[in-house]
Amino acid sequence: MSDLVVDGWAGRVMVFLRVGTQLVAVNVLVVLGTLLGAVVLGAYPALAAGGGLLARLVGGSPSEHLWRDFWSAYRSGFRRLNLLGAPLTAGFVLLALDASVLAAASPGPTKAVLTVGVVALTTYLVLALLALVPVARRYDDVPATRTWRFVAVAPLVSPVTSLAVAAVLVVLAVTFTYITVLVPLIGLSLPLLASGWLVDQRLNTLDARTS
Repeated sequence: MSDLVVDGWAGRVMVFLRVGTQLVAVNVLVVLGTLLGAVVLGAYPALAAGGGLLARLVGGSPSEHLWRDFWSAYRSGFRRLNLLGAPLTAGFVLLALDASVLAAASPGPTKAVLTVGVVALTTYLVLALLALVPVARRYDDVPATRTWRFVAVAPLVSPVTSLAVAAVLVVLAVTFTYITVLVPLIGLSLPLLASGWLVDQRLNTLDARTS
């Protein structure tokens, strides 16, 4: 029996509800996966598994088995994603140290310079992390060293994409500030979906040039 297709406004409502449901479900799964790995070891495989499900949603072939598909991707990519994320982990540790020094610094030129440095490092690390998720998904057979090099320069050599991702994050941050109920519902999945789509468009362009 063929699948039932609903046209008109009812079909649009069903699509909207499905997207909303999957955003909420992926958000919960990413949080659970992150906590399961004690945050440090769980964040990268959880973000990658969630990003894969969201990419399927954007591509028009959403998963019919979110729980099973998420944990399958989480387990299979656990070691690889933590390896790929190791340089970022070191960067976030450095950022935490810089932030602690900044908090203890007295007001003045030194604190102003530290503030600029912390903001710049935070921005870079977040953009690199959001680039890593789709890159790791698309090029799962590429050696870790090549992936590291690509992700390290991606925020710098693709400024338009970086600015677009940063703009989306700012808009979402402002939105979440005023509509706080969205944070526990889609606070991770919506930024992951939007940034993943933007990075994927850039990767499509790069792949087309090298094919």
